[in-house]
Amino acid sequence: MAFFSVAIPPAVALLAGTVVVAAGPRETRSTSAVAQAPRLSSCRVGDYEFTVSRGPTFVPCEGGQCTEIEYQVSLSTDLVYALEGKGVVEVSNGGTAFAPCEGVGAFGRGSCHEQAVRVTPDRSGKFKITLAGPRLPSPTSVAISVDPPQACEILGLGLENSPSPDQTTQTTETVDFKGCVVEFTRDASTGEVVSAQLTRDSPDNCTSPFLGPGRTIVPQPVTDLEVKLQDGTSLGKGKFGEGYISTGSNSCTTRVIGGKVYTWGSPCPP
Repeated sequence: MAFFSVAIPPAVALLAGTVVVAAGPRETRSTSAVAQAPRLSSCRVGDYEFTVSRGPTFVPCEGGQCTEIEYQVSLSTDLVYALEGKGVVEVSNGGTAFAPCEGVGAFGRGSCHEQAVRVTPDRSGKFKITLAGPRLPSPTSVAISVDPPQACEILGLGLENSPSPDQTTQTTETVDFKGCVVEFTRDASTGEVVSAQLTRDSPDNCTSPFLGPGRTIVPQPVTDLEVKLQDGTSLGKGKFGEGYISTGSNSCTTRVIGGKVYTWGSPCPP
């Protein structure tokens, strides 16, 4: 088994020691799945049935936050088609997203608030489409041919979910690591962390090597996170991702979120 040690240069040997995946942080999260209308969760085109197999769901992406939906078609087919809102950033299995208004064949042509997508489902009949930003669910179309279109109505991803001034613009999420509780405040529209702070009811011995005024945890860039094998072999610097690392006989936990690193515990560093 390979054990890892992690360090954030240059000043503090932050995460020296054995690293294991943290088993302990308890989270209270804001809801990440977008509510969907059950009546639009499936539709049929001839012998082909389309279902929403997962989502719509908010997911992290290079731009901060995206919205993803996964479909499944019941019968094997080389190509399927879908219409989604403008801003498609990824289509699974090497699929293609066409420009708004362009459509593919007669499918989606002239629909300038949407983009047509062409994709080959995987062996299980599934395919995913990802749009930039948080999106509202809305009716859309999927099809098995485009000249002429053979399509049906199903749940999809529509306009960006831009909150109005009357809506909550921030969400909070708490993570409890062995009694040391950190409250993460996030922008509701982008998912970006606005602040991370040890709560008042956390014991005084709960701290962080990067503790700021008001027990605020000062984030460090994930590119400063280096993972090393116990023999000193470096596995490279961090790039992007989300997750937890526990270090120092489980006295510290480190959370990677949105390209930033947050570390706390008791004692921390050990």
